[in-house]
Amino acid sequence: MRIGVFVIVIAIIGIIFGVKWFTAGRWIQGTDDAYVNGFQNTVTSQVDGRITELYIKDTQTVKEGDLLAVIDDTDYKINFEKAEANLAKAVKTYYSLNSSADQYSDVIKSLRSSLQKAQADYKRDNAAYKQGLISKETYDATANNLDQAQTSLNKALKEQDNARIQAISSSIYTHPEVKAAIVSYKEAYVNLERTKIYAPISGVVAKKSVYIGQKVSANQELLTLIDLNDIWVDGNMKENQLKNIKIGNKVELKSDVNGKKYTGYVTGISAGTGNAFSILPAQNATGNWIKIVQRIPVRIDIDKDSIKENGAVSLGSSMIIDVDTKEVVENPNVNNIKEQKTNLYTIDESAINHKISEIIDANLGRR
Repeated sequence: MRIGVFVIVIAIIGIIFGVKWFTAGRWIQGTDDAYVNGFQNTVTSQVDGRITELYIKDTQTVKEGDLLAVIDDTDYKINFEKAEANLAKAVKTYYSLNSSADQYSDVIKSLRSSLQKAQADYKRDNAAYKQGLISKETYDATANNLDQAQTSLNKALKEQDNARIQAISSSIYTHPEVKAAIVSYKEAYVNLERTKIYAPISGVVAKKSVYIGQKVSANQELLTLIDLNDIWVDGNMKENQLKNIKIGNKVELKSDVNGKKYTGYVTGISAGTGNAFSILPAQNATGNWIKIVQRIPVRIDIDKDSIKENGAVSLGSSMIIDVDTKEVVENPNVNNIKEQKTNLYTIDESAINHKISEIIDANLGRR
């Protein structure tokens, strides 16, 4: 009797699990080999210097545009002032070159008059010398004066051409010396601005490696910012589980961190297994080869409302996932791939160009 009851109970349980598997379970592919991933935005120094101000610590939440640290700007202020002085000097040099080119016109006009007089004197004395009316010394002196007048004029003409070549430009802004000074001025301005380090995104501070008084170099990593609202899960599925997995499949995820359940969607399947992308790929062309089922990463984006409801979880934490291969969602409520931009490191060209124009006008005597 008891054996009969036990068999009946086992049969009922088997039927229940059979019905559950047939109606839903056969469409589910799951794994506990899944981990939270996200973008790790590394913040670096753009210039060399010593940290004089610091406003962050590990695990602190910051917003995009927040000031994180300041580098000593003493040297950069000095370089900026030098660049401003060099720009003013280049403008004055340009102005001087143009003035010199104009001044040569009066000099050349005077030298032409002298040459005409020397030519007239030579013509007169040459005729007189042939008639024996003047001495050879007087004739030679007149001829020498003519040569000197011609040489002086030729020299002045060459100097005028040289001055015009150096001064010639369609605009003062395109003159080589002035243009080089403008570039140096902008470079000094940019470097001065880069002594302030801002948060390029909103997120949590991690891997902080910067301290007050520390000497940092350009491109040195200072900290990492992680946006926990833009996370996904990499589920490492066995290759024999991928037959029916498609982009848009709905996924149930359970976090090991808080035990809460999240909703997600399959948004991508890796182009290769972990072994294929390893530094030393497996070499299977051997006589003692044993087949091992490979795992292929599947990207699962978490529903945005699900994150708001249950809270964000840390990168690297474990998840248990179940992929419903039967249900496909066309437009899931996730953070779609988008172009990322920041204006924190963009220089206001109109403001700096206005300042350059003021420097140029002041040194050309227009103001």
